Amino acid sequence: MEARSSKRRILRTARTKRDLILETWNRLNCPDVGERELRAVQRAISDQFGEGAVDSPAAIARVLADEGAELRHPEVIEFDARWRQMQIETTPSVNGLENLVSTKPLRLKQAEGFIKKLEKLRTRSERAGDQRMSRRVRDSAINARDVAKSLSKNQSLAEPERAEQAEFAEWLAVWIQTPNLFRDWLELRRRSPDFRKKFLTEKS
Repeated sequence: MEARSSKRRILRTARTKRDLILETWNRLNCPDVGERELRAVQRAISDQFGEGAVDSPAAIARVLADEGAELRHPEVIEFDARWRQMQIETTPSVNGLENLVSTKPLRLKQAEGFIKKLEKLRTRSERAGDQRMSRRVRDSAINARDVAKSLSKNQSLAEPERAEQAEFAEWLAVWIQTPNLFRDWLELRRRSPDFRKKFLTEKS
């Protein structure tokens, strides 16, 4: 199949990732696509949009195939498999957050430490433009919120423990929605009569 590069306008400045994928392929002037071409497209995406925005080889290949590219299928599949394995091996750990998201209730002091760790990782990934890490941190917060909600309704726990879990779930909900404002919100929350009544003995 002959590439339809002559029918497409080569963009001077790519505005979207899809534009950049097609522009890069046009500049390579290769009707068939394999690892070399896909690597070139990934580099272009990383240079323009940041490393966290880089798509998998298979995703890029699908875009190009839709535009008439011939894929060297075995080569594309093998490269995609290696790339995905490398992402798993090189993605930074969320430093034990997964271990804290368990069925064991966290006390409020532990809960605050958990959210501080979330915030540290969030700001680090934001500065680095690491979207993959940002998603993992947010997913950890959502998972922890869901666990806390579930524990807050667990009748096998004592009422004070259930109250702490409901409070922790609320903290996480606020952090997920407005992480930059969480610290100020938490300070106000701790001063509230409702918090003092429920957790007067909680030194957190």
